Amino acid sequence: MNIQDKLDFFQQLIYCSYNLTLHSYDPELILVPDKLQNISAKDDGALVLLNLEESIHSHINAGIREPLFIDNHLGLIWIVAFEYENHTLCGVYTLGPAYSARNSYQTIKNELDRHNLSVNIRTKVFRLFDQIPVVPISQLFQYAVMLHYCITGTKITTNDIHFTEKTEKNPSYSNQDFLMEDHPGVWMAEQELMNMLREGNPNYLTALARSTSLSSGPHFELKDSLRQAKSTAIILLTLCSRAAIEGGVNPSAAYTLNDYYMQTIEDSQNIAEVSNICRSMLEDYVQRVQQEKAKKNISGPIKSICDYIAVHIREKLSIAQLAAQAGYTEYYFSHKFKKEIGCSVAEYLKLEKIKQAKILLSGTKMSIQEICDELSFGSRSYFSSSFQKETGISPSEYRAKNIKR
Repeated sequence: MNIQDKLDFFQQLIYCSYNLTLHSYDPELILVPDKLQNISAKDDGALVLLNLEESIHSHINAGIREPLFIDNHLGLIWIVAFEYENHTLCGVYTLGPAYSARNSYQTIKNELDRHNLSVNIRTKVFRLFDQIPVVPISQLFQYAVMLHYCITGTKITTNDIHFTEKTEKNPSYSNQDFLMEDHPGVWMAEQELMNMLREGNPNYLTALARSTSLSSGPHFELKDSLRQAKSTAIILLTLCSRAAIEGGVNPSAAYTLNDYYMQTIEDSQNIAEVSNICRSMLEDYVQRVQQEKAKKNISGPIKSICDYIAVHIREKLSIAQLAAQAGYTEYYFSHKFKKEIGCSVAEYLKLEKIKQAKILLSGTKMSIQEICDELSFGSRSYFSSSFQKETGISPSEYRAKNIKR
């Protein structure tokens, strides 16, 4: 199998998941349309803003043969691989573009305004940008490794990938410059908060208030105050999830919660929403640590099932499914679970869903129907009756009394 056959096969494999195009260039970076069957030059004019040539030439001139990972200010990513014969460059291959996260049209519009392009070109560019796929960074790294192998037959790791050098910012600080008294007492206050989370201590709000009074978050300048609030919240989320794991929460459950709250933070429309989510997040993690502390006398299989339920609480779970997960018959599992936990499996599932519903009611703007659907209750009426039976009030009454403003 020659290089061309490998590249054709590689391109078809990628097309199974993402619409990423593989382009081929000669050593002078002139497009070679007949070398790869899937190449189309129709988008090259619209992609003139990307200006990959300078980065590629710098990489070649530096004598580096490993793949190059290019990302630009619009959030677009390209993978570039190089074909050499002995010490002579024979070809350059680019895979992309891709987003690691979907960029806003406003960012693209600002770039178009800066270049003063015609309406016709703008329309083409917007259409092109809308077709660009969002691909996880980890997946793009793997594509770079595979593309290099197709071309060179040499196996490398993601550690061998090179990145475009950024323009130099302000001069780096000396060690002495960093020893500034901008954060007095912050570390101690942070450790106090993390220790309380590890212990499931309900007085964590006191430690949080003390930490907040000493620092409003990392010191970096952003014109967008909402973005600053989100970034600070994500840092707190990361610390809390790790503290919860150290406190006994199952890592899978903690990481799943981390992903859920991170997405919720990113979806927030204002700073108040971010603040409410942080409070719900802290309450959730503390409660889960408390639950783990109370499970010391529970057997390993049943504890694993409780962890499984925590991770999959938003799904419709059955006793038969959980019994199979534990490796027990349904009858034996039901009896063992009730003996160790103190309630039936169905009751435990309902109570866990109601606990989660409380957090969603008090910390989000999700409608009651949306919460009902999110937690896989059969119907809104069943959700409302179950919630009222457990709490003594309806979901709407609970929200009115407990909403975190």
